[in-house]
Amino acid sequence: MKRGMILFLVLFVLLSTTGYAFAANSPSLDGRPTDFMPGKSTGYFVWQDNNGLHIRTTASGTKHVFSGTIYTDGSFENTFGKTESADDHFSISEDRNKINFQFTNNGGVTGIDLHLKKGTYVTFNLSVDENEINPSQIFLGESGWHPMKNKITLRHDGDGKYDNGDCTVIIVGEISWWYQEQEIRNWTYTQELGPGPMSGQGSSMYSNL
Repeated sequence: MKRGMILFLVLFVLLSTTGYAFAANSPSLDGRPTDFMPGKSTGYFVWQDNNGLHIRTTASGTKHVFSGTIYTDGSFENTFGKTESADDHFSISEDRNKINFQFTNNGGVTGIDLHLKKGTYVTFNLSVDENEINPSQIFLGESGWHPMKNKITLRHDGDGKYDNGDCTVIIVGEISWWYQEQEIRNWTYTQELGPGPMSGQGSSMYSNL
């Protein structure tokens, strides 16, 4: 009986701390995922660099509809989106703390780039074809690591413990797209990074939300 109680307590401690242990030791979000190959891979690809936070979708072989929400307790700034079809859309709430999107993809590239003003977190709730996407189809950072869930929360290093059942990612170090109290600045893109205002990729529609 005593031995069983000890085993129960050990398991309880392990389970209750797993979420934060994962968060505190998250792999890097830096750099475009090497698995991001437009038209040859399927899923969401998320990364950060000096130009901002980037979210991309692409599909291989079969048409897919990617949809979801991105929300924060701060406000989204310098937000740009790339669509491929007339059915694609994205919108930002009046107080700029929530983005809804839907992209139909059949081998092209769609996505959103953004900056965050103030705020303590950014949460993604990602779906494909009206179902929660398998986390194995979400690629984060250059290494393309997969989260545990389709719902991901990013928090800046130093914000402390955060565990509400989401997959929590702690971003470590200086990041230019998370402004905190800094002044919002203009930012530029290369064609490769897109879909910002200077990428100029053909007839794709770019919108400053």
